[in-house]
Amino acid sequence: MSISKLKLGSGVLAVSGVILMFAHFHHAQEKLNEENDLLRQQLSQLQTENGSLSNRLAAGESSKGLAFVQLTELLKLRGEVGQLQQQAGEIGKLREEIQRLQAATRDAPASQASAEALEQQQQAAMESLNRARQGVLGFIMYANENQQQFPPSFAAAAPYFKEGLEPIELNFEIVYVGSITNITNAAETVVLREKHATQALDGKWRKTYGFADGHAEIHTEPDGNFDGWESQHIIPPPPNQ
Repeated sequence: MSISKLKLGSGVLAVSGVILMFAHFHHAQEKLNEENDLLRQQLSQLQTENGSLSNRLAAGESSKGLAFVQLTELLKLRGEVGQLQQQAGEIGKLREEIQRLQAATRDAPASQASAEALEQQQQAAMESLNRARQGVLGFIMYANENQQQFPPSFAAAAPYFKEGLEPIELNFEIVYVGSITNITNAAETVVLREKHATQALDGKWRKTYGFADGHAEIHTEPDGNFDGWESQHIIPPPPNQ
């Protein structure tokens, strides 16, 4: 099964899950509304009866036996009112939880979009690193067969590029032309530089470099100004060039 089919299948399952979740929330919301309305009616009726019994007891219109029975009923009603109020509070909490879950579900597409954007950024970074690495390795192989001299152009080293000349030449530029023997620290000396910096999701700017020892790395700057860092890693050309 191809990666695209797997992604499509995952997307269909995610959408189906969201649809089922919304259906469940809608059904739960309707049931809670019905129960809440019924509880309100019962609470109103009990409060009315509670007030009536309280008034009758205060007026003393019955015998002690009747008063005791009424008092018992009053306490019972008050207990039932307390239970209904507690149930109403629990329903309120459940409704808040449903609203929270609904909000989280609405935010799910945005989270998925962010994950996809991050994956695309990481893939682009890997491609840039691979191109820079292939470029400097091709330059080193060229130098081994040409008196330790790096090639003056991409075209000169084209036979050493595994994936062809175009991907590297379009995205990178040569910043060092000369002999490997003139480089004192190959691991810190840039040979190829990405032409244009790109802005990452965190707002920082990044650019890919290929070094004289054959490795490649991505350097980031918060403001997109790479001049200071490049001055420490790029050997300037002779004045006559």
